[in-house]
Amino acid sequence: MKFPFVLVSMLLPAMLYAAPDEVITSNYAREEGWQWYNPNAEESGPEPAPPRTMKETLAGMTPSEQKKVLQQATREALDKAILYPSAENFRRFMTLQNFWTDRATDFTQTAKLARLKYPELDYNVKRSHYNGTVEARLTEEKKVQSAVISQVAERYGLFFFYRGNNAVDNLMAGVVRAFCEDRGISLMAVSVDGKISDQLPQSRPDSGQAEQMRVTHFPATFLVDPKTHQWQPLAWGFMSHDDLDRQMVSVLTHFAPNY
Repeated sequence: MKFPFVLVSMLLPAMLYAAPDEVITSNYAREEGWQWYNPNAEESGPEPAPPRTMKETLAGMTPSEQKKVLQQATREALDKAILYPSAENFRRFMTLQNFWTDRATDFTQTAKLARLKYPELDYNVKRSHYNGTVEARLTEEKKVQSAVISQVAERYGLFFFYRGNNAVDNLMAGVVRAFCEDRGISLMAVSVDGKISDQLPQSRPDSGQAEQMRVTHFPATFLVDPKTHQWQPLAWGFMSHDDLDRQMVSVLTHFAPNY
């Protein structure tokens, strides 16, 4: 039986705009029992187990494994909500997102409780972060610096290598001179280019000391023990008066942390 031309012309647009699976697969192929008389269908086996819930999936996993699974689920929920926008997809993503927000809040609050139970964990006990304590803390640091530098003045001296024709080196020469005068530390200044700085008129021209002490960058400040003839770098380049104080303490305490 042939369809009239008019009927075909009416059905053709509907077929073109139908969903892909509706065009490719006929209705009877999706009905229950199709596999029973489909010669190409695989023989039916035992019914598949029902899908496991997220809670059942996570049971028995380590916390690290659980975190990995939940992070992946969150990423997939976000991707699905973006690619296939719907109220349900967005709800699932926000449910997972709110889970992480709640965990972060719980973690923060638990940390506060832990610092009360275990005060050794509280950084504020060791080094207060409040502005009102800054002056007191700096005063204590100055006391430590003064005690260390007093020992330096009794035992050590400074070697200062500089280039008299270099502006930055000359600035550092003035800092080193004032530093040694204030702290009572002996100073030996050496000009490596023969130009004597106005800040250090008692300087000596280099006669091999820089090479012997392996000075490679300038200006260079070295801590020297005249009794043992041992030395070590104290500062490379320019450094302020206060930074020299702190650097001296760090070097002599082998950079032990004070925080």
